[in-house]
Amino acid sequence: MKVQQQNLRPNANNSTFKGLNALVVEDDMGGMAIIGVMMRYLGINAFINTTGNGVLEMASALPEKPDIIFLDINLPQTTGYEILKKLRSHPNFADVTIVAVTAQDADTEIPKAKEAGFNAYISKPISRMRFPKQLRRILNGEDVWG
Repeated sequence: MKVQQQNLRPNANNSTFKGLNALVVEDDMGGMAIIGVMMRYLGINAFINTTGNGVLEMASALPEKPDIIFLDINLPQTTGYEILKKLRSHPNFADVTIVAVTAQDADTEIPKAKEAGFNAYISKPISRMRFPKQLRRILNGEDVWG
């Protein structure tokens, strides 16, 4: 399991997200770079898992429970749906906000993601302009499915 922690510094313009702890499960280096840059800009403490293996163990080992988990649907040896099932069945993570992130066809995946128990869905490529607004809405409990 390859894991990276990014120490992200808060930006005064994005104090809403300061101190937020996020776990990002993303195997695509380009997608990971975009998410990392956006998290750094927003002041989010991000922990990144690049394979999908050991996500439950990693989440359990973090200094603090993640406030939000961004979960890629397509991973090399597993799926976001399988990982979601494990996280939802664990008492420490059953109530964590988990966001599906994928380039899959939204018309097909959104209904599956809702039924599986994701809290929200963000399509790839992730928009640097829309992401902060989407994240704010997700954290406020609003629907974000697209």
